[in-house]
Amino acid sequence: MILKKLILPVIVLLFAIPTKQGGDGLSLLEKMNKRYQGKWYKTLTFDQQTTRYDENGKVTSDNVWYEAIQMPDKLAIKFYHMDQGTGIIFRNDSIYQLTDGQVTGSRLMYHPLLILGFSVYDQPAAKTAKALTILNFDLEKAYQRDYNGKKVYVVGALEGDESSNQFWIDKETLLFVRMIQNFGNGRNQDVHFNKYEKLGGGWVATEVKFYTDNKLRLLEVYSNIKSPEHISNKAFEPKNFTEAKWLP
Repeated sequence: MILKKLILPVIVLLFAIPTKQGGDGLSLLEKMNKRYQGKWYKTLTFDQQTTRYDENGKVTSDNVWYEAIQMPDKLAIKFYHMDQGTGIIFRNDSIYQLTDGQVTGSRLMYHPLLILGFSVYDQPAAKTAKALTILNFDLEKAYQRDYNGKKVYVVGALEGDESSNQFWIDKETLLFVRMIQNFGNGRNQDVHFNKYEKLGGGWVATEVKFYTDNKLRLLEVYSNIKSPEHISNKAFEPKNFTEAKWLP
């Protein structure tokens, strides 16, 4: 009886996090949330140098975008100029595209990078899991592997599978470092969150790389990173997007 009491907690622990083959992605999301709960910043603003490349590696555009995040699920992006109303708003489960302050398109959308890089640390794990399931990440599949000299958890695939929708989490820091999405018909996207810097009790990946067919197609580099005390809700409301500002 004593032996059984000693063994049971060990068995529970082994199945509480992703193992060599198979695991529970929800438990990992809960672990990520618990690690930074009450510590992660509530707001974030930064300038984003946005560089696009063609399939031959030639730069096709290079612009600065201005971004603001209100945790856990609001992101506003102004293209090119803070005083203009052209950009994108991600809010809850929707996206709004704006040109000169007018909504030119809107639809249901869960933003996986916003969820995995930010929201997961400031909202219930069950809410994160629901959104990731809708995005076709299989939370019942997971394993561990090496990545850039560190151990990571991979959720959404089993060992040897680098085509299914999956996200990679640094085992030590529990920070999101990579996502692979398969859109079908040979279309895929491989995103890397690099060069994390500390911000208050949380972290920001200051370099994000987007690959298609193993070719770098988009590079984002963040600067002027801040966590202001307050961001006006106007930044995340389409009707007020033009006048909303989060920079002097």
